[in-house]
Amino acid sequence: MRIGLIEIENFRGIKLFQWAPEPGVNCLIGPGDSCKTTILDAVELALSPRHTLNFDDLDFYQSDHANPAVITVTLIDLPKEFTSDQHYGHYLRGFLNDKKLVDELPLPEHGMPALSIRLTIDESLEGKWGLHNDRVTSGDLKERALSYSHRTEVAPARLGVYADHHLSWGRNSTLTRMSEGTAGTKDILARAGRLARTHFKEEAANLFKNSLTNVSKAAAKVGMALPETLTAGLDVDGLSVTNGSIAIHNGEIPLRVMGLGSSRLLVAALQDFSRASSCLTIIDEVEHGLEPYRIVRLLKHLKSKDRASPQVFLTSHSPVVIRELKVDDLHVVRRLADGKVEIRAANKKYSRLDPQAPPRSMPEAYLAPTILICEGKTEVGLLRGLDDFWSSAGKDTLALKGIALVDGGGIDQAPALAGHFFSLGYDVALLIDSDREPDDKEILGKLANVKIPIFRWRQSYATEDVLFHELPLKAVEALFDYTLTIISPAAIQAAANKDRSKAEQFPDTDSIRKALGDKVLRDALADRAKGKIDKDGERHRAWFKDIEKADTIAQTVVGPYLAESKPEFETVITAIRAWIDARP
Repeated sequence: MRIGLIEIENFRGIKLFQWAPEPGVNCLIGPGDSCKTTILDAVELALSPRHTLNFDDLDFYQSDHANPAVITVTLIDLPKEFTSDQHYGHYLRGFLNDKKLVDELPLPEHGMPALSIRLTIDESLEGKWGLHNDRVTSGDLKERALSYSHRTEVAPARLGVYADHHLSWGRNSTLTRMSEGTAGTKDILARAGRLARTHFKEEAANLFKNSLTNVSKAAAKVGMALPETLTAGLDVDGLSVTNGSIAIHNGEIPLRVMGLGSSRLLVAALQDFSRASSCLTIIDEVEHGLEPYRIVRLLKHLKSKDRASPQVFLTSHSPVVIRELKVDDLHVVRRLADGKVEIRAANKKYSRLDPQAPPRSMPEAYLAPTILICEGKTEVGLLRGLDDFWSSAGKDTLALKGIALVDGGGIDQAPALAGHFFSLGYDVALLIDSDREPDDKEILGKLANVKIPIFRWRQSYATEDVLFHELPLKAVEALFDYTLTIISPAAIQAAANKDRSKAEQFPDTDSIRKALGDKVLRDALADRAKGKIDKDGERHRAWFKDIEKADTIAQTVVGPYLAESKPEFETVITAIRAWIDARP
């Protein structure tokens, strides 16, 4: 049994939501405040075995209790017991192969039986659970809910941030389920209470001897003779062993005081062993408290085929989780301005880009609301440095605006990445050179058609050309001085003297610096800064193709001299800054 469809209306931050999750692991990712946890909470509430839960006005969208909150969870792959006429056969619906719901049972080749459970919360703040279909709504079928035993069967096993509750025999804990349910737990607790009282009585004679003697003396002063058999014992009513009183210990230390990550790992294992849910496992912030290597181990465990629960819902803000899961497991959650929430599968293919590649190479990008994709490391470093420069001038940072910088991996891949993230609902812009066009001749036009901003230098210019040709002479001299700190003088001299006659060659770097006003010299330096060209036409050993180097250049050279740069360069940077400032 698993969930085929989730529908939410007017619940907390969600005005409207519909999602058909996949079997196996469904990891919800995306920026903060996109209602990922709210989705998990809604599912857990709708499938809760307890129908006495408390709600308040904050459980309504925009706290408007005039519009009821409605959560409908549709179960599929139902056991025969659920589909029999004796139980819920008359309430069955149809879940079609295209993941749409109908109110009549479909032919097997077109779909499968489904059962919808609906939770409605109205202004009375009382939840109402029941089986839902159009016949119930029209009054042709009487309202009915799942029996308690079936509610416990479909209830999700949730592993929260704090897992110590499950390491004691408490209400709805995993250990309680492993003790053959509530009845088994009550029997264990009763016998444990008797053992506690018997053992306490044996040890208490010496422990409370002086106190008991003083009690007898005090009583005698008021003429009250107490028996000599007076002892200290546990009061059955005043101190009983109840749910949560008994926990797993390691020697004298309860396991609940273990590290958070260790507790969560143990509880995850116990939940599977106890078959805590035959329907769904929910884990909010799966990475919480876990080191990367243990995150990997837990994810492999959750994806194993021998688990009792056929479906897992996760949320995560961890690049490790995104990198380790398959792209088919990832689902991007976006909350729109009108309160609607969407989920888009991250395996959506765009152009020739392998959708598995971005989660492995740039997982951090999936966690930001806005992405600025740069052609390569030089452009990423340039914008990182400008971000620090702008911040020192009092402007908002990229982080404050929710913008992540991404290395696009070259002119052929960066545009496809922009299209990929845009298709998943991200706010996207693209910064690329103009020294050549992408192999896909149509892709830039496609991006422009959907209004993705594309920032480019002037025609035929790469970033290195911009640095040597569009900055003022003082900035070029500062760039040259910095280059001397990272590149050997001999290499710089060789670049400057390339294609020059012997009589025209520079004898040292000082003479090169004095001649930086010469365009031909700057051409030679810019060309070498891009890297040496090998026999296959590929460039290697570029001077500034490094994020840290480009970052330094932006802070110490580009930023301070931007206002004196040529209009073509200043216009592009100004447009990028305007786009940044326009982000909410």
